[in-house]
Amino acid sequence: MDFQGFQHILPPAVIILLSIALVVLAWASYRKFSSIPSIGRWALICLRGSALLIVLLLLLNPYFYSSRQVDVKPSIAVFLDNSESIGITKGEYEGLSSYDQLLNTLNFDAIPDVEFRFFAIGDQVSEFDPDSLNASKTQTNLAEPIKSILEMEEQVQAALIISDGIITFGRNPSINAANSSIPLYTIAVGDTSSVRDVSISNVLTNTTGYTNTNHIIEAEISQSGFANNTLIVSLLSGDEVLNEQQVSFDTDNQVKQVQFELELTEEGLKQYEISATPLPDEWTESNNSRLFTIDVLDSKVKILHAAFQIHPDVKAIRSVINEDENNDLLTLTWLGGNRYVEDMPEEDEFNLIIVHGTPPSGLNLSFLNTITDTPTIFFELNSRSDLGYEDIETLRLLDPQNNRVAQVRLNQILDQDEQPILELPEINLNDTPSLYSVLRSETSDLQSTALYSINFDGINTESPAIAVLEQGNIRRSHVLPWGWYKWIQSTNSMEREYASTLIANLVSWTSSDPDNRKLRIAPAKKTFSTAEAPVINASLRNERGDPEAEGIIEVQLNSEAGTARSFNMESLGNGNYSLTLPRLSEGLYSYQATARKGEREIESQSGEFLVSNSSSELTNTLRDDALLKTIAANSGGRFFTYKEASAVWDSLRAANVLQTRTQTVENYTFPVRSFYWFAIVLLLLGSEWLLRKYYSLP
Repeated sequence: MDFQGFQHILPPAVIILLSIALVVLAWASYRKFSSIPSIGRWALICLRGSALLIVLLLLLNPYFYSSRQVDVKPSIAVFLDNSESIGITKGEYEGLSSYDQLLNTLNFDAIPDVEFRFFAIGDQVSEFDPDSLNASKTQTNLAEPIKSILEMEEQVQAALIISDGIITFGRNPSINAANSSIPLYTIAVGDTSSVRDVSISNVLTNTTGYTNTNHIIEAEISQSGFANNTLIVSLLSGDEVLNEQQVSFDTDNQVKQVQFELELTEEGLKQYEISATPLPDEWTESNNSRLFTIDVLDSKVKILHAAFQIHPDVKAIRSVINEDENNDLLTLTWLGGNRYVEDMPEEDEFNLIIVHGTPPSGLNLSFLNTITDTPTIFFELNSRSDLGYEDIETLRLLDPQNNRVAQVRLNQILDQDEQPILELPEINLNDTPSLYSVLRSETSDLQSTALYSINFDGINTESPAIAVLEQGNIRRSHVLPWGWYKWIQSTNSMEREYASTLIANLVSWTSSDPDNRKLRIAPAKKTFSTAEAPVINASLRNERGDPEAEGIIEVQLNSEAGTARSFNMESLGNGNYSLTLPRLSEGLYSYQATARKGEREIESQSGEFLVSNSSSELTNTLRDDALLKTIAANSGGRFFTYKEASAVWDSLRAANVLQTRTQTVENYTFPVRSFYWFAIVLLLLGSEWLLRKYYSLP
């Protein structure tokens, strides 16, 4: 153990003076006691002086360094592809039988003095027991193992990736593999032989739709070995053919896109299918169809935008609202008196009313009488501090404190994770176009929340610029600055995107019903495959709004055939619950969840999910050796096929990966952290006290 020094900022001269002062203090404490023997007096001086010097030494925080050499076993991370595609028998590869034979050849248990850590590859990476290999994952995301390797590369010396290299989800991992400081060894399983096959390789559509709208669905049809052939691609709902198109192929390997337009008429979770007619001598027909779901919601969001001034902001805001096809926008533009550009809207029920500018008094507008029960957004267009129309103070969340208008900028007050409206692109607000606003304002409703404040001349003020309010089932927003057209029409794409997203978020949030449910429950995803266990997650709050961890949530699962089964969710703590269902047969399932605490029912909720027999893992079965070779080469590892597994360990030995490493373990010792030295101080002071008692000193 080597002395390294002290951790303090005192000069050496000060330390010496303090030491002398403590010794003098100990001597001065007993110099007047002439009644006791000299040896006793000096013993007391030494005991007190030693205790004081040790305390000073500990306060100076000395530290010592020591090191030792230890032998450390090498650690290797093994990532095993557990997706459905590795279980397919094709060519010389016999599915799980060949996979098990590969693992027997590698025989991890027979490799001495090596620690193996096993992980399964699916859409995510999870710790795994190789004996549980069952080819059940419905997606393959090879970016996840590379990400995990980069996070653990200080704990492992190498990584072994066993996969067919077929990516069905996530990004290409080959570039990130080059960032690895440890070698990655890849073993290819599967088959590389081409087969004559047709598959539905992808279905692109919005998973959410609205009634009384047309929904666009795009399907990609892939084929190999069927040049100069024609087939029929159909859009089906159950057994009903909704639409069909003819597709012709000119070459042996080709991908064609087909687009369907679907009219949505009923709300609910709807199941559809894209199917291609089989061609003669196809390798398999199991990938000729693909199921997908659309969660159909009740109609569009009905929005009324009423403008009471002619201003460029009016057109700019309306253009942003119209960009969202889920918005049904009606406009009303006041020209003075009782004149309007558009006809007066016949409807009087809207999901959102946007008032742009100050309405004058005396207007007979029925929708203004409904704003107390309707979500609203109020955009200012001038500095008037009063509203002309009676009973319209409901709109105002911010009160201007003067009429002085100046060029200002925004200062964001809350973080993105505090308000969903603020989930916006990154931008420097100090470099954005200036807006116009009064300089002083304050919130008129104590329950409202300010999102932005005014920045004037580079100084952030406390005057709120944009505020929102949620009361019961009604939401309101108030935007004090105007001049947004300069952002929306800017030549800078970042400024256009920021302003458009902010306005779209304001419209979306304000028009949405607040989620005041005590029980929130949803499946982990809308569609599961028959090869995986569906998972349902939930959160529960009691009537006080606190997380309820001791509740009982009973889930009744109903199939299309009418059979019902009951399950209880598992509490994960902090009001969170989860339920892993057994594997289910193909079909649409509904569930009814009821939360209870004792004999008291808290709330009930229902939902739906789909179990499909189709999987993207069956679309492409051609092993991607090129990708696996690139991953290995970019990281300094090697590529093997499953037939070359016997050479894997020789390669790792040649690269010294399997050698036991000698590691230096460093240790820093700080006496101030040890009770031992404080015990010595107590012993010295205790001895002094006993000696004083012995000589009858006060």
